[in-house]
Amino acid sequence: MASTGSWRGPWATIRPALAGIVVTLSVAAIACNPLEDGPRPFPTATVRPTSTPNRAYATVRSGTIIDAVKTLGRVVAAQEADLSFRNTGRVRDVYVQPGQLVQAGQVLAELDQSDLPWQLARATLAVTQAEVRLAGARAKVVADTSVVDGLVIDLAASQLTGARLAAARLDAPVPEADLLEAKARLAQAQAARDAAELAVRVRDAEIAAKRAELALKERPADPTDVARATLEIDTAKVRLAQASAGPLVEDVRAAEVALDQERTRLARLTDAPRARSEDVEGARIDLRRAEAALDRVVADIDAGVLVREATRGATLETARNNVAIARNLLDKLLAGGPTDGELEAQRAAVRLAEVAILRVTHPPAFDAETARTAIRRAEAALAQVASGASQAERATARAQVEALVLGRAGLQGAVAVAEANVVAAQARLDVVTRGPDDLDRRDAAGRVATLASQLGGLRARASTNRQVAEQARAIAAFDEETLRRAVEQARLDVGNFENQTGDVRIIAPFIGRITRLAVRPGDNVNAFMPMMNVSSLEGLVVKADISEAELPRLGVGMPVELQMDIFPGQVVMGRITTLPVVTTERVGAAPDRSTRIAVDWPTSGATARPELGMLARVQVTLLRKPDVLLVPNAAIKVVGKRKYVEYMDGEIRRSRNVEIGIVTETETEVLTGVQAGMVVIAGQT
Repeated sequence: MASTGSWRGPWATIRPALAGIVVTLSVAAIACNPLEDGPRPFPTATVRPTSTPNRAYATVRSGTIIDAVKTLGRVVAAQEADLSFRNTGRVRDVYVQPGQLVQAGQVLAELDQSDLPWQLARATLAVTQAEVRLAGARAKVVADTSVVDGLVIDLAASQLTGARLAAARLDAPVPEADLLEAKARLAQAQAARDAAELAVRVRDAEIAAKRAELALKERPADPTDVARATLEIDTAKVRLAQASAGPLVEDVRAAEVALDQERTRLARLTDAPRARSEDVEGARIDLRRAEAALDRVVADIDAGVLVREATRGATLETARNNVAIARNLLDKLLAGGPTDGELEAQRAAVRLAEVAILRVTHPPAFDAETARTAIRRAEAALAQVASGASQAERATARAQVEALVLGRAGLQGAVAVAEANVVAAQARLDVVTRGPDDLDRRDAAGRVATLASQLGGLRARASTNRQVAEQARAIAAFDEETLRRAVEQARLDVGNFENQTGDVRIIAPFIGRITRLAVRPGDNVNAFMPMMNVSSLEGLVVKADISEAELPRLGVGMPVELQMDIFPGQVVMGRITTLPVVTTERVGAAPDRSTRIAVDWPTSGATARPELGMLARVQVTLLRKPDVLLVPNAAIKVVGKRKYVEYMDGEIRRSRNVEIGIVTETETEVLTGVQAGMVVIAGQT
């Protein structure tokens, strides 16, 4: 087998043949070209020279470098102000234009505050609602059931103790008290049974009476009833005659006596000293006399002695008032003396007695009409008696009989219940007499275990309730604090809206010119957002915007060099008067990032004067170092943290690490790594 190094494969034989074919085709193509006069020679390859880059070189020189901050500034007034609204709202009108001169105190713009009253009212309502919610939270009482839980636990503990005592008593002899109690319960049950049976018998009697009444209603009219109704008609006619004849002497006399009694009682109450025993006894006698008089009046009315309706009512009312007054007088004496209420009540009784006399001596016209009405009522009663009971009365009597019969069934059931209670009481007496058995002992033990379990559950529930109450108090305190802060916030909002009332204008703070205007009528603006700028007409300074990275290197009082087009070829000197202070600004306010420079403007030989808005090139020299090595900025190469320069060593390009110092816009100070006169590469041309 041939070695790998001697094997060339099929291309070793094919490649020479292909080369010959390509050469032949090339010669044939040249020979057959009709545009050529004759055969052309083969072109010869030329060697391209290596291009040498056009490098820019710089020589390290010794010179002076200046570390300075350069920027552009603009001529502004020494006194200027960014003006803004103190409230948020919609601009109603703007009264100035850019470049316009304004006077101190002049109104420059004004907001439309038509919504401010509504906003103030809404904020006031929010305060009221927040206060109501806070009051509701403070009034909310957290349910504390600790006392009730303690009482329930004590009750359960006492029941458990009683159950244990009852279980212990099962092994002791039967107490005499238990035997007596069982006998008493048996006697009570028997008495209840007898009472139930008696109620059934009473109901039977009521049913019999009601049935007899029904029988009477269903039979024809009784002559006795007809005679009684006729007598009532005659009595009513007599009363009519009396009402027509006028008052009786005895009625007038009775009314006068009643008035004298009331006045006497009033005088007695008015002049009554401290209660004495004889006064108390006299008051008791007066009370008994008044009650007896009331009984006599009632008896006279029942007997028909007082036939006049008005006289009867007045007499009865007077007698009742006398009883009430006598009783009040007795109570007053027992209490130690009359009160203002008792005196006023007695005066009212005197007035009633006087009215009664007037009614007796001057009877109203309606007494006769009342008597006539009584005659008609008696005649109607006579007609009813003569015709007998109506169908409605008979139906009512039948319904009452049926109701009594149904009630008797209920009473009979009560008798059965009473019999069962007697049997239970007898069984209880037998149990007490016999004494407890094993079943009673197991039942008592089970009751003790149940009560012990219930007591443990009650204690656990009391602990849970106590924890829940503590959590509820904590939540209520947190809610109250939250609502209190909401009330304070709502009050602050109301105060803010109240402070906004009338504060809707921009006023010029001094005499000056409007240099910037960024608001138009109808615009919506935010509070404290600068809308315009006014500059004073006296004193011009230069305002420059310097980056925050350069600000720490500057200080107030540093000299400044300025160049302006109106002073060609001349450097104007100035000094820094104000630097921006890096602070946290209020939201919505535009911070002033500018540095102000006081300028010593040329006065002699100057043909032009600076004006607002002119540009100035500002340079603040920080450091001037003479005799230092300088190279162009393009000569310094930076790779990562490495800084180096490149130079040519014959045809070889080499590099050297350097340490740099001050860097200006065009040159860099090299501290180490190069020498004066050294040629370095500064890029390509």
